[in-house]
Amino acid sequence: MSISAIIAAAGTGTRLGLSTPKGFILLGGRNLFLYSLEVLISHNAVNDAVLVVPESCQPEAERIIAASGFNKKVLTVPGGHERWQSVLNGVQAAASEWVLVHDAARPFVTKEVIDKILERMNECDCVITVTPEVDTIRSVSGNLAGEVIDRSKLARVGTPQLFRRLKLLEALGSAGNLPSPPTDDAALMQRIGHPVSIAWGDPANFKITTQADLAIAEAIIAHY
Repeated sequence: MSISAIIAAAGTGTRLGLSTPKGFILLGGRNLFLYSLEVLISHNAVNDAVLVVPESCQPEAERIIAASGFNKKVLTVPGGHERWQSVLNGVQAAASEWVLVHDAARPFVTKEVIDKILERMNECDCVITVTPEVDTIRSVSGNLAGEVIDRSKLARVGTPQLFRRLKLLEALGSAGNLPSPPTDDAALMQRIGHPVSIAWGDPANFKITTQADLAIAEAIIAHY
C-alpha cells in the first residue's frame, strides 16, 4: 500500500515566544522539521513526503531540503490559517492511498512507533498514536478541584496518525462547519462515522510547545 508522509510545520510558535515559525527553530543546530522528516522519509513503507510550511518560508524550506540530499521526493506546500487547513493542503498534494500525518513539533518520532501504527492499518481507515496517562487527573470548577478521573480509561493523543487519504479528505471537508477549529484530525474521522484504532506510542515523542519543552529537547539531543 502506498503511503505519503505529511509533516505539519506551518505553526507560528507563538507559545514559544519566538519570531521564527516553530518548524524552523533550531534544535541541536538543525531546523526542527528535519528530525521527523528524516525518520519518516527513510521508513521503507513511506514513498514520499509533503512538508507544509508558512508560505513565506517555502523558498527556505526547499533550500534546506535540497541541501539534505533525500533520496525520495519531498514536496513543500503552503499552510493555512488553522492546523486543519494546513493538513488539508498537504493531503491534497499527496498522491498515495494512505497518508501518515505528523507534527514537526514532535522531533523524536521513531521507526518503531511508525511500525506499530502500520500493524493496525488493516483494522480501520484511521490509526492514531497514543501514550498512557500517568498523572492523577481531576475535573476542576474555578479554583476548586473536582473528582479524580480514572486514568486507566484515558490516553494522550499524539502523532503520527495514519489515514486512508480519500476518507481524510472527506473528514477535513466538514471541518469548516464546526463552531471551533478541530485540534485532532482523527476526531473529524469519528465525526463522520469512521472508527479510530489506536497504536501505543512512545512518551519520548513529545510535542515542543513551550520554552521548557525546548530545553528538554535540547538536553536530549545533547545527551545523544
